[in-house]
Amino acid sequence: MNERFTNMRDLNASLAEALNLIDPNIENHHQQTAYMAYMIGREAGFSERELALTRMAALVHDIGFITSDEPKSIEELESEDFDVSEISARLVEGFPDAKAVANIVRYCQKSWSYYLTLDEKIKEECLQSARIANTVHLADAVSAMVRGDAPVLNQVKDIREAVLRARGTEFSEEVADAFLRASENEYVWMDLRYNPQFLNFFVGEISPVSLDRAVEMTVIMSRVIDFRSSFTAMHSAGVAAAAGALARFAGLSPDECKMMTVAGHMHDIGKLKVPRAILEKPGRLTEEEFNVVKEHPYYTRLIMMNVEGFEKISWWAGLHHEKLNGKGYPFRLGASELDTGARIMAVADIFSAITEVRPYRKGMNRKEAFAVLSENVRSGGIDGDIVALLGERYEEIDRLREAAARSEGERYYNSIGGAAV
Repeated sequence: MNERFTNMRDLNASLAEALNLIDPNIENHHQQTAYMAYMIGREAGFSERELALTRMAALVHDIGFITSDEPKSIEELESEDFDVSEISARLVEGFPDAKAVANIVRYCQKSWSYYLTLDEKIKEECLQSARIANTVHLADAVSAMVRGDAPVLNQVKDIREAVLRARGTEFSEEVADAFLRASENEYVWMDLRYNPQFLNFFVGEISPVSLDRAVEMTVIMSRVIDFRSSFTAMHSAGVAAAAGALARFAGLSPDECKMMTVAGHMHDIGKLKVPRAILEKPGRLTEEEFNVVKEHPYYTRLIMMNVEGFEKISWWAGLHHEKLNGKGYPFRLGASELDTGARIMAVADIFSAITEVRPYRKGMNRKEAFAVLSENVRSGGIDGDIVALLGERYEEIDRLREAAARSEGERYYNSIGGAAV
């Protein structure tokens, strides 16, 4: 399927909303950085492609912070003691213009004076990315300087003076001057402080994305979810592989099978709201902790529901903890309200969770897994026909799940500098 299924603007917006879930200390930081970087780039005369690279790099520039202990303030993110650039660069592999974006992200915390000291043989090549990287660097710094405890226009003078002092050292003359021109407009500051997501609508970037490309893009987004913790590093990949296979064997159309794969990639994006301390707790959760966990399918649905083409996908992903007997969460839907896609997703989630290897336990074998699945069928939680279908094709589905999970597990450990599984 090569025709338009969704668009890049909506996918970017959903990723930004997901990042906002992780920590209230940095809410809207990525949107603010993207907004200001775009304004600087536009004032500097960037081409449309350069502006697109600027927006994408700014949006994901600190994405590596998902691997850190929480919470993190913006000041900690920007400190030399917490250099997330390399991890961020590794994680963006697979985005459009991945190599170019990765190079920008890798160097967006470097000062302009760093580039000026490079050997002449490599300086020219680096400067191709440096212009955009330095734009993101300045926008990042401005976002960090804007405080939430004072009217934004009362902060403008001090921020502009700070940038002017760093002109030619931390920031290039071109980028600093472009910022100073753009920042003369009051609306830029009000957008930055109160409505940075407005960038998604007025830049007009609605590049079409095919369903096949959406599958690829959501693989990358699933890493943002899973790479927060070694406990979950392989989960979404396994669910996506199992759900896509079950959909195919259940007779869903080829496009619906791809949509089911996308839902598998995205089903736990709401878990970005759940603190790592809860995700990695070795023992039983308290009632209060479990209440926090129970919010995550709601946020999954909330983040995805406004993405063009994701109407079914958002429901399938958001309903993975619903039960046929109406005792699931958070929507308490029953059998009559759960279609085949939702039922497949529930089975794929449980199956993947109990069979995948995690740091604190081995995965269940076929006999053990089916004991758990069968008990869920008997209690009225999941669809017995879907479980029976899984049994008929167990070796093939489990092989696909295992291959996908292992591939992402190896990528996780390579990305964060650990040992491969």
